[in-house]
Amino acid sequence: MKKLLFALFLISGTFACSDDDNDMDDIEVEQETYAIPGDTFYPEGIAFHQKSGDFFTGSTTNGDIVRVDAEDGDVTLFASGSQQNRAAATGMKIDPKDRLWVCGGASNTIQVLDIRGMLIKSWNTSTLFGSGFINDCVYDNTHIYFTDSNVQKIYRTNVTLDAPDEMEEWLTFTNSEIPYATGINANGIVNTPDNKYLIMVVSNSGKLYRIDKASKAIQEIALDAPVTAGDGLYLNGNVLYVSRNATNQIFPVTLNNEYTQGTLGAGFGTNLLFNTTLDKAGNYFLVVNGQLNRRVTNNPVLPFTVSRVAIP
Repeated sequence: MKKLLFALFLISGTFACSDDDNDMDDIEVEQETYAIPGDTFYPEGIAFHQKSGDFFTGSTTNGDIVRVDAEDGDVTLFASGSQQNRAAATGMKIDPKDRLWVCGGASNTIQVLDIRGMLIKSWNTSTLFGSGFINDCVYDNTHIYFTDSNVQKIYRTNVTLDAPDEMEEWLTFTNSEIPYATGINANGIVNTPDNKYLIMVVSNSGKLYRIDKASKAIQEIALDAPVTAGDGLYLNGNVLYVSRNATNQIFPVTLNNEYTQGTLGAGFGTNLLFNTTLDKAGNYFLVVNGQLNRRVTNNPVLPFTVSRVAIP
């Protein structure tokens, strides 16, 4: 039985806190680091399941997804990438129906699994929309949204239905709205607490953008310094936490009430290695040490890990 200590959040690292957080059960996050087996796993996404006290992370190499007990660090294979035709797993979220949504990166798939690891539905976004790299996702009270790092589009589907709906090409934009360059562009994404906006980071430029969900208007957020190498995001009220992979740290950005301006704070986290995504656990973040910068030469620091990082 899991001990009771830290309030953990069902919603994942790129979704804003809600007023219901105080009603969640308390579960202990026991370890400073959690070892992830596999010499070539190269994890990227993370999603915490509050009801069980487990978190999920997936491999960018073979699409395997593992389930990790946040109390004792026990790791089990949750879903095989090869058996579910998933070549890679990047960003992921658990929705209120206990379904795990998985971005497929360069394999250009979006999949949704039940909490037992069974595949519910899969979309080939390359065939559907000419996508390039499905990176991360976030849900609100009606839909789940997906970023594309190579193509200037955002995709979405209804998240309230028992049976998943069709995927749609929800938003397209141009270089005059959100400039793209060679490499990783759109990456992490969050929903604001008022449900009016999405906030997205572009890794190459270090810029943040506010997207009005009603009008689809796009506005660059004025920052006093860029958040270059921004990867996963987590929004807590008006503080946006940006996991900046190449810096091996997390940086807070304090936003104004309209989410149009932001002030960059000091980085934190001393136990990170090319950190990708993050999820909140009480006073801690669970942060994936993806080491994707070492993937080409395949010389990672083993074992791969997820770190517990105290939030200042």
